[in-house]
Amino acid sequence: MWAELRRLIPPLYVPIAMMTLGVGIILPLVPLYLEDTGVGLTAVGVVMGAFGVGAALVGIPASSFAERRTNDHLLLIAIAAAATSVVVFGLTELAVLLVLARFVAGSGFGAVGQSRQLFITRGVPIRFRGRVNSGMGGTHRLALVIGPVLGGAVAEAVSFRAAFVLAGAVMAVGAVFWVLPGGREDQRIVDAAPPVAVRASLRRHRGRVARGGVGPMLIQAGREGRYVIIPLVADRLGLSVAEIGGLLAVGTVIDFVVFPISGVIMDRFGRLYSIVPAFTVMAIGLVMLGLADDATDVAIASVLIGAGNGVTSGAVLTLGADLAPEGEEGPYLAGFTLVSNLGLFLGPLVVGAVADVAGLDVSAFVLGGILLAGVAWIAFVIGETGRPSNPTPGEARQARSA
Repeated sequence: MWAELRRLIPPLYVPIAMMTLGVGIILPLVPLYLEDTGVGLTAVGVVMGAFGVGAALVGIPASSFAERRTNDHLLLIAIAAAATSVVVFGLTELAVLLVLARFVAGSGFGAVGQSRQLFITRGVPIRFRGRVNSGMGGTHRLALVIGPVLGGAVAEAVSFRAAFVLAGAVMAVGAVFWVLPGGREDQRIVDAAPPVAVRASLRRHRGRVARGGVGPMLIQAGREGRYVIIPLVADRLGLSVAEIGGLLAVGTVIDFVVFPISGVIMDRFGRLYSIVPAFTVMAIGLVMLGLADDATDVAIASVLIGAGNGVTSGAVLTLGADLAPEGEEGPYLAGFTLVSNLGLFLGPLVVGAVADVAGLDVSAFVLGGILLAGVAWIAFVIGETGRPSNPTPGEARQARSA
Protein backbone atom coordinates (compact mmCIF):
# COMPACT_ATOMS: atom_id res chain seq x y z
CA MET A 1 0.00 0.00 0.00
CA TRP A 2 2.80 2.42 0.89
CA ALA A 3 4.53 1.68 -2.42
CA GLU A 4 1.26 2.54 -4.19
CA LEU A 5 1.03 5.86 -2.34
CA ARG A 6 4.68 6.74 -3.12
CA ARG A 7 4.09 5.99 -6.80
CA LEU A 8 1.21 8.47 -6.81
CA ILE A 9 3.14 11.42 -5.34
CA PRO A 10 4.27 13.02 -8.66
CA PRO A 11 1.12 12.53 -10.75
CA LEU A 12 -1.51 12.92 -8.05
CA TYR A 13 -0.47 14.47 -4.76
CA VAL A 14 1.87 17.21 -5.99
CA PRO A 15 -0.65 18.88 -8.36
CA ILE A 16 -3.47 18.54 -5.81
CA ALA A 17 -1.31 19.95 -3.00
CA MET A 18 -0.25 23.02 -4.97
CA MET A 19 -3.73 23.71 -6.33
CA THR A 20 -5.35 23.40 -2.91
CA LEU A 21 -2.67 25.44 -1.17
CA GLY A 22 -3.37 28.27 -3.61
CA VAL A 23 -7.11 27.98 -2.92
CA GLY A 24 -6.42 27.88 0.82
CA ILE A 25 -4.34 31.06 0.75
CA ILE A 26 -7.31 33.07 -0.50
CA LEU A 27 -10.00 31.07 1.31
CA PRO A 28 -10.60 33.51 4.20
CA LEU A 29 -9.84 36.54 2.03
CA VAL A 30 -12.37 36.33 -0.81
CA PRO A 31 -15.54 37.18 1.18
CA LEU A 32 -13.67 39.86 3.16
CA TYR A 33 -12.15 41.33 0.00
CA LEU A 34 -15.60 41.46 -1.58
CA GLU A 35 -17.07 43.15 1.50
CA ASP A 36 -14.28 45.75 1.30
CA THR A 37 -15.39 46.56 -2.24
CA GLY A 38 -18.84 47.43 -0.84
CA VAL A 39 -20.95 44.61 -2.30
CA GLY A 40 -23.89 43.17 -0.33
CA LEU A 41 -24.07 39.68 1.15
CA THR A 42 -26.17 38.35 -1.73
CA ALA A 43 -23.56 39.63 -4.20
CA VAL A 44 -20.84 38.01 -2.08
CA GLY A 45 -22.70 34.73 -2.41
CA VAL A 46 -23.04 35.16 -6.19
CA VAL A 47 -19.33 35.90 -6.71
CA MET A 48 -18.30 33.10 -4.36
CA GLY A 49 -20.76 30.77 -6.06
CA ALA A 50 -19.33 31.52 -9.50
CA PHE A 51 -16.44 29.27 -8.46
CA GLY A 52 -18.87 26.38 -8.03
CA VAL A 53 -20.63 27.11 -11.32
CA GLY A 54 -17.29 26.94 -13.14
CA ALA A 55 -16.34 23.72 -11.35
CA ALA A 56 -19.67 22.15 -12.29
CA LEU A 57 -19.92 23.26 -15.91
CA VAL A 58 -16.35 22.35 -16.80
CA GLY A 59 -17.02 18.62 -16.47
CA ILE A 60 -18.30 17.80 -19.97
CA PRO A 61 -15.90 20.02 -21.95
CA ALA A 62 -13.02 18.81 -19.76
CA SER A 63 -13.95 15.19 -20.46
CA SER A 64 -14.18 15.87 -24.20
CA PHE A 65 -10.77 17.55 -24.13
CA ALA A 66 -9.24 14.61 -22.25
CA GLU A 67 -10.73 12.14 -24.75
CA ARG A 68 -9.33 14.13 -27.72
CA ARG A 69 -5.94 14.85 -26.20
CA THR A 70 -4.88 13.23 -22.91
CA ASN A 71 -5.68 13.41 -19.24
CA ASP A 72 -2.25 14.96 -18.64
CA HIS A 73 -2.91 17.79 -21.11
CA LEU A 74 -6.20 18.49 -19.33
CA LEU A 75 -4.39 18.79 -16.00
CA LEU A 76 -1.77 21.17 -17.43
CA ILE A 77 -4.33 23.53 -19.01
CA ALA A 78 -6.49 23.47 -15.87
CA ILE A 79 -3.60 24.49 -13.62
CA ALA A 80 -2.68 27.39 -15.94
CA ALA A 81 -6.28 28.65 -16.08
CA ALA A 82 -6.79 28.52 -12.32
CA ALA A 83 -3.48 30.22 -11.49
CA THR A 84 -4.03 33.07 -13.95
CA SER A 85 -7.60 33.77 -12.85
CA VAL A 86 -6.71 33.94 -9.15
CA VAL A 87 -4.13 36.62 -9.87
CA VAL A 88 -6.61 38.57 -12.01
CA PHE A 89 -9.20 38.40 -9.21
CA GLY A 90 -6.84 40.16 -6.82
CA LEU A 91 -6.02 42.92 -9.32
CA THR A 92 -9.56 44.14 -10.01
CA GLU A 93 -12.66 45.46 -8.25
CA LEU A 94 -14.96 45.35 -11.29
CA ALA A 95 -17.93 43.13 -10.51
CA VAL A 96 -18.01 41.51 -13.96
CA LEU A 97 -14.32 40.61 -13.83
CA LEU A 98 -14.64 39.33 -10.26
CA VAL A 99 -17.42 36.94 -11.29
CA LEU A 100 -15.55 35.89 -14.44
CA ALA A 101 -12.29 35.30 -12.58
CA ARG A 102 -14.02 33.17 -9.95
CA PHE A 103 -15.79 31.22 -12.70
CA VAL A 104 -12.50 30.48 -14.49
CA ALA A 105 -10.79 29.59 -11.20
CA GLY A 106 -13.60 27.17 -10.41
CA SER A 107 -13.35 25.69 -13.91
CA GLY A 108 -9.63 25.10 -13.48
CA PHE A 109 -10.07 23.65 -10.00
CA GLY A 110 -12.89 21.38 -11.17
CA ALA A 111 -10.90 20.17 -14.18
CA VAL A 112 -7.91 19.38 -11.97
CA GLY A 113 -10.12 17.34 -9.67
CA GLN A 114 -11.83 15.54 -12.54
CA SER A 115 -8.50 14.77 -14.19
CA ARG A 116 -7.13 13.20 -11.01
CA GLN A 117 -10.38 11.37 -10.30
CA LEU A 118 -10.19 9.77 -13.74
CA PHE A 119 -6.53 8.95 -13.07
CA ILE A 120 -7.51 7.12 -9.86
CA THR A 121 -10.52 5.37 -11.40
CA ARG A 122 -8.49 3.96 -14.29
CA GLY A 123 -5.28 3.18 -12.42
CA VAL A 124 -5.98 2.35 -8.75
CA PRO A 125 -7.56 -1.00 -7.66
CA ILE A 126 -10.84 -0.62 -5.78
CA ARG A 127 -9.37 -2.34 -2.71
CA PHE A 128 -7.00 0.63 -2.32
CA ARG A 129 -9.28 3.31 -3.71
CA GLY A 130 -10.69 4.57 -0.42
CA ARG A 131 -7.23 5.05 1.08
CA VAL A 132 -5.79 6.67 -2.05
CA ASN A 133 -8.74 9.07 -2.21
CA SER A 134 -8.51 9.80 1.50
CA GLY A 135 -4.81 10.45 0.96
CA MET A 136 -5.75 12.96 -1.72
CA GLY A 137 -8.25 14.44 0.71
CA GLY A 138 -5.53 14.56 3.36
CA THR A 139 -3.21 16.40 0.98
CA HIS A 140 -6.08 18.80 0.33
CA ARG A 141 -6.58 19.29 4.06
CA LEU A 142 -2.91 19.85 4.88
CA ALA A 143 -2.82 22.58 2.25
CA LEU A 144 -5.92 24.12 3.83
CA VAL A 145 -4.22 24.09 7.24
CA ILE A 146 -1.30 26.11 5.90
CA GLY A 147 -3.10 28.24 3.30
CA PRO A 148 -5.56 30.31 5.38
CA VAL A 149 -2.92 31.20 7.96
CA LEU A 150 -0.45 32.18 5.25
CA GLY A 151 -3.07 34.12 3.30
CA GLY A 152 -4.34 35.99 6.35
CA ALA A 153 -0.79 36.89 7.42
CA VAL A 154 0.23 38.13 3.95
CA ALA A 155 -2.97 40.15 3.52
CA GLU A 156 -2.51 41.81 6.90
CA ALA A 157 1.24 42.42 6.55
CA VAL A 158 1.29 43.42 2.87
CA SER A 159 -2.05 43.54 1.05
CA PHE A 160 -4.91 41.50 -0.33
CA ARG A 161 -3.34 41.86 -3.77
CA ALA A 162 -0.06 40.28 -2.64
CA ALA A 163 -1.92 37.29 -1.20
CA PHE A 164 -3.79 36.67 -4.47
CA VAL A 165 -0.58 36.89 -6.51
CA LEU A 166 1.11 34.45 -4.13
CA ALA A 167 -1.83 32.04 -4.46
CA GLY A 168 -1.60 32.09 -8.26
CA ALA A 169 2.14 31.44 -8.17
CA VAL A 170 1.70 28.49 -5.81
CA MET A 171 -0.97 26.96 -8.06
CA ALA A 172 1.34 27.25 -11.06
CA VAL A 173 3.99 25.14 -9.27
CA GLY A 174 1.64 22.15 -9.65
CA ALA A 175 2.54 22.02 -13.34
CA VAL A 176 5.91 20.43 -12.42
CA PHE A 177 4.16 17.04 -12.65
CA TRP A 178 4.79 17.36 -16.41
CA VAL A 179 8.57 17.03 -15.93
CA LEU A 180 8.79 14.93 -12.74
CA PRO A 181 9.75 11.25 -13.14
CA GLY A 182 6.53 9.25 -12.98
CA GLY A 183 4.47 12.40 -13.20
CA ARG A 184 2.52 11.50 -16.33
CA GLU A 185 -0.11 8.82 -16.70
CA ASP A 186 1.08 5.30 -17.56
CA GLN A 187 0.98 5.01 -21.37
CA ARG A 188 -0.36 1.45 -21.14
CA ILE A 189 -3.46 2.74 -19.36
CA VAL A 190 -3.86 5.54 -21.90
CA ASP A 191 -3.61 3.05 -24.77
CA ALA A 192 -6.11 0.70 -23.09
CA ALA A 193 -8.74 3.45 -22.87
CA PRO A 194 -9.92 4.21 -26.43
CA PRO A 195 -11.77 7.52 -26.97
CA VAL A 196 -15.45 7.55 -26.00
CA ALA A 197 -18.21 9.80 -27.38
CA VAL A 198 -18.93 11.85 -24.26
CA ARG A 199 -22.48 13.02 -25.01
CA ALA A 200 -23.67 9.61 -26.22
CA SER A 201 -22.23 7.98 -23.11
CA LEU A 202 -23.95 10.51 -20.86
CA ARG A 203 -27.29 9.84 -22.55
CA ARG A 204 -26.86 6.10 -21.93
CA HIS A 205 -26.04 6.60 -18.27
CA ARG A 206 -28.13 9.67 -17.42
CA GLY A 207 -30.08 7.80 -14.74
CA ARG A 208 -26.89 6.61 -13.05
CA VAL A 209 -25.44 10.14 -13.24
CA ALA A 210 -28.53 11.66 -11.59
CA ARG A 211 -28.76 8.98 -8.91
CA GLY A 212 -25.07 9.23 -8.11
CA GLY A 213 -24.73 13.01 -8.24
CA VAL A 214 -27.62 14.47 -6.23
CA GLY A 215 -26.48 13.32 -2.79
CA PRO A 216 -22.89 14.49 -3.32
CA MET A 217 -24.24 17.79 -4.66
CA LEU A 218 -25.99 18.43 -1.33
CA ILE A 219 -22.87 17.37 0.55
CA GLN A 220 -20.72 19.74 -1.50
CA ALA A 221 -23.17 22.58 -0.77
CA GLY A 222 -22.67 22.12 2.96
CA ARG A 223 -18.92 21.78 2.60
CA GLU A 224 -18.47 24.86 0.40
CA GLY A 225 -20.96 26.96 2.33
CA ARG A 226 -18.90 26.61 5.49
CA TYR A 227 -16.05 28.53 3.88
CA VAL A 228 -18.36 31.52 3.53
CA ILE A 229 -20.32 31.28 6.77
CA ILE A 230 -17.37 30.77 9.14
CA PRO A 231 -15.44 33.93 8.06
CA LEU A 232 -18.62 36.03 8.04
CA VAL A 233 -19.74 34.86 11.50
CA ALA A 234 -16.22 35.43 12.85
CA ASP A 235 -16.11 38.89 11.27
CA ARG A 236 -19.48 39.74 12.84
CA LEU A 237 -17.98 38.80 16.22
CA GLY A 238 -15.07 41.23 15.68
CA LEU A 239 -12.15 38.94 14.81
CA SER A 240 -9.27 40.21 12.65
CA VAL A 241 -8.35 38.84 9.21
CA ALA A 242 -5.39 36.92 10.67
CA GLU A 243 -7.56 35.52 13.47
CA ILE A 244 -10.17 34.38 10.96
CA GLY A 245 -7.46 32.64 8.94
CA GLY A 246 -6.24 30.94 12.11
CA LEU A 247 -9.79 29.94 13.03
CA LEU A 248 -10.30 28.23 9.68
CA ALA A 249 -6.98 26.51 10.16
CA VAL A 250 -8.03 25.13 13.56
CA GLY A 251 -10.93 23.25 12.02
CA THR A 252 -8.76 22.13 9.14
CA VAL A 253 -6.04 20.81 11.52
CA ILE A 254 -8.64 18.52 13.09
CA ASP A 255 -9.83 17.67 9.59
CA PHE A 256 -6.26 16.72 8.62
CA VAL A 257 -5.47 14.72 11.76
CA VAL A 258 -8.42 12.36 11.31
CA PHE A 259 -8.36 11.96 7.50
CA PRO A 260 -6.52 8.56 7.43
CA ILE A 261 -9.46 7.04 9.30
CA SER A 262 -11.70 7.69 6.30
CA GLY A 263 -9.83 5.52 3.82
CA VAL A 264 -9.43 2.62 6.27
CA ILE A 265 -13.15 2.66 7.13
CA MET A 266 -14.25 2.90 3.50
CA ASP A 267 -11.98 0.09 2.29
CA ARG A 268 -12.52 -2.31 5.21
CA PHE A 269 -16.16 -1.75 6.17
CA GLY A 270 -17.86 0.19 3.39
CA ARG A 271 -18.42 3.74 2.20
CA LEU A 272 -21.55 4.39 4.29
CA TYR A 273 -19.74 3.63 7.55
CA SER A 274 -17.68 6.77 6.92
CA ILE A 275 -20.27 8.98 5.24
CA VAL A 276 -23.34 8.71 7.48
CA PRO A 277 -21.92 9.35 10.98
CA ALA A 278 -19.24 11.83 9.94
CA PHE A 279 -21.40 14.15 7.85
CA THR A 280 -24.02 14.07 10.62
CA VAL A 281 -21.39 15.40 13.04
CA MET A 282 -20.51 18.09 10.50
CA ALA A 283 -24.17 19.13 10.29
CA ILE A 284 -24.30 19.44 14.08
CA GLY A 285 -21.26 21.73 13.90
CA LEU A 286 -23.02 23.98 11.40
CA VAL A 287 -26.04 24.25 13.70
CA MET A 288 -23.74 25.14 16.59
CA LEU A 289 -22.12 27.81 14.40
CA GLY A 290 -25.55 29.40 13.99
CA LEU A 291 -25.84 29.53 17.79
CA ALA A 292 -22.34 31.00 18.35
CA ASP A 293 -22.01 34.07 20.58
CA ASP A 294 -18.23 34.44 20.74
CA ALA A 295 -14.95 33.28 19.23
CA THR A 296 -14.83 30.20 21.49
CA ASP A 297 -18.21 29.02 20.18
CA VAL A 298 -17.03 29.49 16.59
CA ALA A 299 -13.84 27.54 17.35
CA ILE A 300 -15.80 24.63 18.86
CA ALA A 301 -18.16 24.56 15.89
CA SER A 302 -15.16 24.66 13.52
CA VAL A 303 -13.61 21.68 15.30
CA LEU A 304 -16.82 19.63 14.93
CA ILE A 305 -17.15 20.65 11.28
CA GLY A 306 -13.51 19.76 10.66
CA ALA A 307 -13.76 16.40 12.44
CA GLY A 308 -16.88 15.42 10.51
CA ASN A 309 -15.39 16.49 7.22
CA GLY A 310 -12.08 14.75 7.94
CA VAL A 311 -13.61 11.33 8.51
CA THR A 312 -15.18 11.59 5.06
CA SER A 313 -11.92 12.48 3.32
CA GLY A 314 -12.17 11.34 -0.30
CA ALA A 315 -15.72 10.00 0.14
CA VAL A 316 -17.31 11.91 -2.75
CA LEU A 317 -14.42 11.04 -5.06
CA THR A 318 -14.66 7.40 -4.08
CA LEU A 319 -18.41 7.29 -4.73
CA GLY A 320 -17.89 8.71 -8.22
CA ALA A 321 -15.14 6.20 -8.98
CA ASP A 322 -17.19 3.26 -7.67
CA LEU A 323 -20.23 4.18 -9.76
CA ALA A 324 -18.35 4.80 -13.04
CA PRO A 325 -19.26 2.23 -15.73
CA GLU A 326 -16.33 0.23 -17.10
CA GLY A 327 -14.90 1.65 -20.32
CA GLU A 328 -16.82 4.92 -19.98
CA GLU A 329 -15.28 6.28 -16.80
CA GLY A 330 -14.37 9.69 -18.26
CA PRO A 331 -17.84 10.67 -19.53
CA TYR A 332 -19.53 9.35 -16.39
CA LEU A 333 -17.18 11.32 -14.12
CA ALA A 334 -17.91 14.41 -16.23
CA GLY A 335 -21.63 14.02 -15.59
CA PHE A 336 -21.06 13.15 -11.93
CA THR A 337 -18.86 16.23 -11.55
CA LEU A 338 -21.44 18.41 -13.28
CA VAL A 339 -24.19 17.39 -10.87
CA SER A 340 -22.19 17.11 -7.65
CA ASN A 341 -20.24 20.33 -8.13
CA LEU A 342 -23.45 22.33 -8.47
CA GLY A 343 -23.28 22.18 -4.68
CA LEU A 344 -20.21 24.41 -4.80
CA PHE A 345 -22.49 27.10 -6.20
CA LEU A 346 -25.54 26.24 -4.10
CA GLY A 347 -23.73 26.48 -0.75
CA PRO A 348 -22.38 30.06 -1.02
CA LEU A 349 -25.60 31.22 -2.72
CA VAL A 350 -27.71 29.85 0.14
CA VAL A 351 -25.47 31.53 2.72
CA GLY A 352 -25.66 34.94 1.02
CA ALA A 353 -29.36 34.87 0.13
CA VAL A 354 -30.59 33.50 3.46
CA ALA A 355 -28.28 35.81 5.44
CA ASP A 356 -29.67 38.88 3.67
CA VAL A 357 -33.24 37.82 4.45
CA ALA A 358 -33.01 36.09 7.83
CA GLY A 359 -29.45 36.45 9.18
CA LEU A 360 -26.20 34.47 9.28
CA ASP A 361 -27.43 32.17 12.04
CA VAL A 362 -30.34 30.92 9.91
CA SER A 363 -27.91 30.39 7.01
CA ALA A 364 -25.90 28.02 9.21
CA PHE A 365 -29.04 26.09 10.17
CA VAL A 366 -30.09 25.77 6.52
CA LEU A 367 -26.62 24.49 5.53
CA GLY A 368 -26.84 21.85 8.25
CA GLY A 369 -30.22 20.73 6.90
CA ILE A 370 -28.89 20.53 3.34
CA LEU A 371 -26.00 18.38 4.54
CA LEU A 372 -28.33 15.96 6.32
CA ALA A 373 -30.47 15.70 3.18
CA GLY A 374 -27.34 14.70 1.25
CA VAL A 375 -26.51 12.02 3.83
CA ALA A 376 -30.04 10.59 3.56
CA TRP A 377 -29.84 10.50 -0.26
CA ILE A 378 -26.51 8.65 -0.25
CA ALA A 379 -27.68 6.16 2.38
CA PHE A 380 -31.11 5.35 0.96
CA VAL A 381 -30.86 6.08 -2.78
CA ILE A 382 -27.25 5.24 -3.67
CA GLY A 383 -26.47 2.72 -0.94
CA GLU A 384 -23.19 0.90 -0.43
CA THR A 385 -20.80 1.04 -3.43
CA GLY A 386 -17.63 -0.65 -2.17
CA ARG A 387 -16.66 -3.91 -3.89
CA PRO A 388 -13.16 -4.64 -2.53
CA SER A 389 -12.42 -7.60 -4.83
CA ASN A 390 -12.77 -5.70 -8.11
CA PRO A 391 -9.74 -4.69 -10.23
CA THR A 392 -9.41 -1.29 -11.84
CA PRO A 393 -11.09 -0.75 -15.22
CA GLY A 394 -7.60 -0.40 -16.71
CA GLU A 395 -6.53 -3.76 -15.27
CA ALA A 396 -9.71 -5.45 -16.52
CA ARG A 397 -9.22 -4.15 -20.08
CA GLN A 398 -5.55 -5.17 -20.10
CA ALA A 399 -6.45 -8.66 -18.84
CA ARG A 400 -9.04 -9.16 -21.59
CA SER A 401 -6.59 -8.01 -24.27
CA ALA A 402 -3.76 -10.22 -22.98
